[in-house]
Amino acid sequence: MSMSRDGLLPKKFSTIHPKYKTPSYATIVTGFVVAVPALFLNLTMVTDLCSIGTLFAFVLVCAGVLVLQNKKDIPRGKFKTPYVNSKYIMPLLISIGLVFSFGYNKAPTMNFLTNEKQINSPEAIVTSLDKEKSKEVFDFISSNYKDKKVVSDDLEAVLSGFQADEAEYKTVVDSLPIDHSLKYESGFSLFKHKIPIWIFLIVLFGLTIWSYKENLSLIPLLGLICCLYMMAELSVWNWIYFTIWLLIGLSIYFGFSRKNSKLNSQEA
Repeated sequence: MSMSRDGLLPKKFSTIHPKYKTPSYATIVTGFVVAVPALFLNLTMVTDLCSIGTLFAFVLVCAGVLVLQNKKDIPRGKFKTPYVNSKYIMPLLISIGLVFSFGYNKAPTMNFLTNEKQINSPEAIVTSLDKEKSKEVFDFISSNYKDKKVVSDDLEAVLSGFQADEAEYKTVVDSLPIDHSLKYESGFSLFKHKIPIWIFLIVLFGLTIWSYKENLSLIPLLGLICCLYMMAELSVWNWIYFTIWLLIGLSIYFGFSRKNSKLNSQEA
């Protein structure tokens, strides 16, 4: 509604319902755009796409606060974020993180850096199997691990039950009657899932340098880092779909909004 009032979307989106005083048209259109794809897509994918979009909005808000922080002669709102200088705090936090990673969590850290092969998650294993193979694997677990009292008929839930003990989960997966490539992931197929985390790490060190040079405020900086980290925890496919959706949004901006923006018209 606000974007429409600013000329960034067609005026119809700022229509207010005469009785309920709500942006009815924008609400209905948004509802259909979200609900219809949700009927045909995997529910996890839908929730992840919702999460990555929301988190990206928070990233932009925190980044905006940091960019405007040292700019003069701009309108200031009544609310002010308490200022804590991050110049020395951020390098200290990074140093503590490095000590923890290479000192107390060295094995997983080195596995990440060297792209060591990794055992697949229950979700990855189940989605790679057809219906007949899934039944075969389920029957195998039911007959060979009777002590676990397999009560669910959901193969993913059954495999997830072994994850509490990493060694046991590895033993179970190794014994499954499926191809080795379905049990483990390596090479580029493994590395591609780490791309979001690498992006996060690169941005993190860039933010540390920026904070040291510009005396950035700590609170919005930590907010940006936390939201970006949660985005990085989502799969690379979510990032790809999110990028496509972002490009669609940018095409609307450059195709419609730039010509109709009230702020742009005032400046012209």
